[in-house]
Amino acid sequence: ISSVRWNVGTDWYSYSDFYRDILMYHSNPHNYMETGFTYYNLFFHYLGAPYSMLLAVSACLMIGLKAKVFFDHKKVMMLCLFLFYCYYLADIFGVRQYLAIALCVYSIRYIEKQRFVPFLVIILLATSIHVTSIVFLLSYWLYKLKYSLLLLYFSLVLAFIGGFFDLGTKVAELVMHLAGVDSRVGTKLTSYLKYTDEYVPGNPYINYAVGVLKRALFIPLFVYRQRFIGEADRPKYTGYLNLLVFGNIIYLFFSLSMPMIARLSTDFLFFEIFVLAYTLQSFKKNKIKLLFFLLVLLFGAFRLYNLMSVYWDLYMPSETIFAPINIRRE
Repeated sequence: ISSVRWNVGTDWYSYSDFYRDILMYHSNPHNYMETGFTYYNLFFHYLGAPYSMLLAVSACLMIGLKAKVFFDHKKVMMLCLFLFYCYYLADIFGVRQYLAIALCVYSIRYIEKQRFVPFLVIILLATSIHVTSIVFLLSYWLYKLKYSLLLLYFSLVLAFIGGFFDLGTKVAELVMHLAGVDSRVGTKLTSYLKYTDEYVPGNPYINYAVGVLKRALFIPLFVYRQRFIGEADRPKYTGYLNLLVFGNIIYLFFSLSMPMIARLSTDFLFFEIFVLAYTLQSFKKNKIKLLFFLLVLLFGAFRLYNLMSVYWDLYMPSETIFAPINIRRE
């Protein structure tokens, strides 16, 4: 689907036009795409490859790297694949951030093996594709972090209060000042701040309330079930939970006032798939396990519907690569 889709998915024209005019963008000092992603497009351009070839290779990387990580968790692999579809439509309409996330997820193996150099190389590569991945560098230390439950809930509540009173904007302005508006990070943050409202569908307060409610239910459950995870799986579960909690702190702090800045949390929030799957697997009694399984299925279906309903017309395939159409919108 990723390879043959045409005019389907969010930001289709942004990426297809970028590939078509890649030489112009490459020579433009105000190129809005990251350096690594620009050279990635240039590589296919110099091969003389059609845009669908770039989509095919991107699909193999985005989906394949994540599938490799899912396969490393055989106990919960099928549930992870189901949640991957419900949370992210399995990347079949992926953009450059999904490719960067795939690299970040794959880098987890080097955190577990305490191999910093290959981990750093992968994160820098991911950052060259989507600049938000630079924050994932913190995961090397967050994964093994020890903290009390009091500190965990205090941090989440503090992030919620700070986000509700728009402290996120002040922090972002401070970061821009320290980074300098001429730097790539500063420029990216400025862009996020300027176009925040344009990218937020629906009522932001309702979206925020739903997001807070979901986290108020899930995080205490995940923390409580940690003690019931098998000894072999508990270190990974704890590490993924640490990353998930940190991602939620970023989300709560920025989501209401600066939703685009909240995208810094996306790499960390991906690990909710694993934590939720292992939480289900931790139940031993069949009736309770079946009930929780049904609840997860309903939650997945609800999340999938909400994901698609926002851009329903953009996700409904009306054309494919096989249709004789022009790549550019008239």
